Amino acid sequence: MAVYTVSFDFAYDDTYDKRYSSFNEQVKASGVWWAETTSFIVVESPETIEAFCDRIYFQSDFNSSKDRVLVLDANVKSGRYRGVNSDGDLFKLLPFVQKV
Repeated sequence: MAVYTVSFDFAYDDTYDKRYSSFNEQVKASGVWWAETTSFIVVESPETIEAFCDRIYFQSDFNSSKDRVLVLDANVKSGRYRGVNSDGDLFKLLPFVQKV
């Protein structure tokens, strides 16, 4: 089982609630999860990081033209980033993160 950390930010507009809710439902559907801080969830999943990221993106209303998500595997140096990004330092600090 993998343990993923999921950090996310959703642009506020008239579809915010729908996008936010559907995204959280997909992340938490994986199994055991912890979400006591803002916009950050730790979740256990049997899925590979690719399958997990694809599911939370394609099966939710996430909008990569205005939202952003960073998923890191807590057990190995692996990560994925999707969405808007105005600061390239993320990839300098975490060179193993792939933009998808």
